[in-house]
Amino acid sequence: MSVEVLNYSEVGKSSRAAEVSARTTINYATRDYGSDISSFEIRPALDAKTPRKRKATEKVIRRLNGFVVEDKGEDFKVAFEVNGKGLMFYYLPAGQLRRAGITAPNQPFQMDEVEIELDDARLMTGYVFCPLASRSDSFIDAIDLNADRKRKFSAIVEKFGKPKT
Repeated sequence: MSVEVLNYSEVGKSSRAAEVSARTTINYATRDYGSDISSFEIRPALDAKTPRKRKATEKVIRRLNGFVVEDKGEDFKVAFEVNGKGLMFYYLPAGQLRRAGITAPNQPFQMDEVEIELDDARLMTGYVFCPLASRSDSFIDAIDLNADRKRKFSAIVEKFGKPKT
């Protein structure tokens, strides 16, 4: 089977710019391809408009503030503040948090649940992590236990038990 593509040729003089000014003809040498068509023309539609591409839009569904409780290897145990009522604990993939720069225990961060409308009107839901403090902002500092602080510390230990180190 052979295909011959002919060059563009003028259809005729037209006063309107929207009318077709060129066409392509394809002729087939044999009918071995299983159709009764020996040739056909390809030409642009008169009123065809190119589809508009829309920019992807992002909408924040929920915004949660939290902090890293502990590093479990592949997962981070994190705590989120829920409407001032208390903390909710979750296990999140550590890779996503590390890529966002969230690596240290007690490091605060913000998580946005976002809905993204793609160019072709499909919806995608995802999470965006943003550190609220850098790792270098935290430090461990020893304090002197004077008499007043020793009394307060012993009261805390009596009430809540011995701290885990």
